[in-house]
Amino acid sequence: MLRNKIEKGITVIIILISLSNISPFLPISIATNLNVTSSSASNIQAINAKTYNLNITGTSDTSLQFQKMINSFPSGTTIKLPKGKYKFSTTVKLKDGIKLIASNDVIIIGTGNNTLFSTGNLNSFQGIEFQNCSTAISVFQKKGLNVISCRFTNNISYSAINFYGGCSSSVTNSYFYDIRKYGILIDNNSANITINNNNFNNPKVFGGYSHEQIGGHVYCLNGTKIFVTNNILKNSGGQGIIFAYNSATNKGTTSSVASNNLCVGNGQEGITIYGGSKKLSGFNTISNNTSKNNRFNQIEIWQSNNNVVKNNTVDESVPGTGNLGAICLFATYATSVTGNIVLSSQSNGIAIVAGTSNCNVSSNIIANTNRKNNYYTPEKGNGILLDWNGVADPQYITLNNNKISSSIGIIGKSGIYSTSNKNHHNKISGNTTTGYKYGVHLYALATRGK
Repeated sequence: MLRNKIEKGITVIIILISLSNISPFLPISIATNLNVTSSSASNIQAINAKTYNLNITGTSDTSLQFQKMINSFPSGTTIKLPKGKYKFSTTVKLKDGIKLIASNDVIIIGTGNNTLFSTGNLNSFQGIEFQNCSTAISVFQKKGLNVISCRFTNNISYSAINFYGGCSSSVTNSYFYDIRKYGILIDNNSANITINNNNFNNPKVFGGYSHEQIGGHVYCLNGTKIFVTNNILKNSGGQGIIFAYNSATNKGTTSSVASNNLCVGNGQEGITIYGGSKKLSGFNTISNNTSKNNRFNQIEIWQSNNNVVKNNTVDESVPGTGNLGAICLFATYATSVTGNIVLSSQSNGIAIVAGTSNCNVSSNIIANTNRKNNYYTPEKGNGILLDWNGVADPQYITLNNNKISSSIGIIGKSGIYSTSNKNHHNKISGNTTTGYKYGVHLYALATRGK
């Protein structure tokens, strides 16, 4: 988020009903058969378009005919759609247990401002592409959605998938491209959602925007046990992944995990946990991710307590990226930052600011900071920074066994620097610094007290 601002650059909204360059995407092989245990769905129904008067050329609206086709089958049926393009001008509502499958040869096309599907419980989509709509799939207080090997492309203006009170669902092996605002939006007590092994991308770095946008590839306003794993998330106008909060409901994101993701070129942070002034989000984990060359901080914990940031790799090798620190703790309590690797940073490697307290920042490897060459601004470009940032000085911070080095010559900054030289009860020991003008600056040492 923007430097020296306490309020995040996110406008939190009330979500209503329905509510990087181009990289090649390899089509995922789709299984043509599902393991169906329900007796009512023991066989896949391969339908004939003519039987249901479906237009599969994409030249005219066929949403009403599609709805009649859905209505003709009992709950729990698996329907294999015939190859073709289906144009929808209205929303198709699914019964509980309906599963729609295709062989990567079905495209559902909207009008640009409609929702394509509203789910029931225990629905599935497999091998289907969705295009040109406001929202492709709306999950309103339903459970058990599975999206497998689908594609969401070509001008989806709001969200590809909108979970509003959804639970026990998964999105796997799918491709998201040219999503203008939210790839997957999660809100209203959604729970137990797995987002695994997907590819999110947009045509241009930072989504093509000159300024940060409100949006993101995986954008959770309120939920618990949201698992975002093994995804590629590039070129959003906002965050790659954000665990945030909804100011209208005063509920945040808890007990959630972002792990083994690649976040590159996003228009805000790569990965953010944000709880607002009431710190409504917390107890989340960011681990084993690679986050590089996003517009602001690569990993950020902002006004959120009791989080874990471990074993991530971050990098700011491209000019015009980075902000306070490649990893940033802003007004954060009881969060641990351990085992991370900072390959390079435009400013600080790890920034601990704005009254952050009782945090453990240890056993990290930090290299090649101050790529912006801010030699005349003491609080920029250090290996680790302790700074009040207009709020309060960090206190009760443990900095142990961090290794800070330069491979680009002597950097005229400090391995560890504090803007205060008062006692803030910090513990600083066992850190090593090579290739910097100063190791642990005298001001940082003073924050330990006697």
